[in-house]
Amino acid sequence: IQPDTTSFNSVIHAYANISKNTRGAPKRALRAEELIKQMERLYRSGKNDKVKPDVISYSAAVNAYARAAVQDDRCATRAMEILDRMVVLFKRGDKGVKPNKRTYTSLINAFARIGKPATADEILSKMKKLHEKGDKSLKPDTVCYSSVLDAYARLGGDDAAFRAEELIHEMEDIYNNGDNDVKPNTQSYRSVITALGRSKQPRAAEKAEQILDEMIYISSHGARDLAPNTIVYNTVIDAFARSKTVSKAYRAELLLERMLEESKEGNLSIRPDTITFNTVINAAARSVYGDSIVRNEAYLIGLNAFKTLHELDYCKPSSITYVTFLKLLDNLVASDTSRDYMAERVFELSVSLGLANDAVITQLRRTCSPLVAQRILSSCDDTDVTEENESKWTLEIEWMDACVHS
Repeated sequence: IQPDTTSFNSVIHAYANISKNTRGAPKRALRAEELIKQMERLYRSGKNDKVKPDVISYSAAVNAYARAAVQDDRCATRAMEILDRMVVLFKRGDKGVKPNKRTYTSLINAFARIGKPATADEILSKMKKLHEKGDKSLKPDTVCYSSVLDAYARLGGDDAAFRAEELIHEMEDIYNNGDNDVKPNTQSYRSVITALGRSKQPRAAEKAEQILDEMIYISSHGARDLAPNTIVYNTVIDAFARSKTVSKAYRAELLLERMLEESKEGNLSIRPDTITFNTVINAAARSVYGDSIVRNEAYLIGLNAFKTLHELDYCKPSSITYVTFLKLLDNLVASDTSRDYMAERVFELSVSLGLANDAVITQLRRTCSPLVAQRILSSCDDTDVTEENESKWTLEIEWMDACVHS
């Protein structure tokens, strides 16, 4: 019994449908392409006229290379070459290999994954032009747009943020004109918020918060699938942390308070997590642009977030919590004596919770004076980690409330 196209396609799909993080993905993609070449040779030789490669065969190989691009950038280029070959064969009369939406979407994903949003955007534009010329099968959908948006979010920079805003507005216009296939989803908006947060555009964080408010408004008027979740809120808080907004700590705290209040009322989809608190602390730690009043307020906001995180049952501090809070002390506490004392207390708590990793130790060295850091680290192995050490923290933190930068 001779194998046919379906038999080969089953094997090619097996090579293609693997996790992008699976070891050896590029070799599996290459093997998928070799199987197509084997099909082409058998078909051309006349030995087996039932193994002619079709759009499913080629698209599976494109998908295999797209997934493997995470491990080897050259795989994205190879995926593009296969699609170009499909186009050539189609123009020569082979109607069975015409690239479809899945082929183009896989190619968009390939370049999005290797940090080349401009190329992914060009492929999207090509789909739009082909669709405008009458190819209804290549109409871009939300998945296509979202992949490009995600790529721009990962790239960062002003140009990426500007293009992400253009694309989301384009999606909104198309959707508002009655096309449900291009309806922006939570991922779409989150990518735009991320792109804004990673840019240096004036008022980028404020724009990010405006998108959040629009999502809340839209979801409250029927589109419940667009209700922002914890990840979206965290992304907006991060946008403020990265910004040069003088009141960044205050704006971050307002968002945290909204999350806490609404989650207490039953909206668990926006219940803050460890990342939320760490990001608020980071916003406070990076509040270095304002006057003494702003910096004092930022210190207290960071301290309050740090305290609250330690009091909650549903999320706990991480090593990043301690690294970030030590940065806050370094940036906002002027007195060397006060800063050294507080850093030592914070480090002791991290040790008691088993969170004093290399990153915490490195930041401790940066925050404390050299002699104090050396003393703390040389004695930490002898520290008696008991419940008394942890309960002592509640007393120490009251003293820290008074040690505000002035």
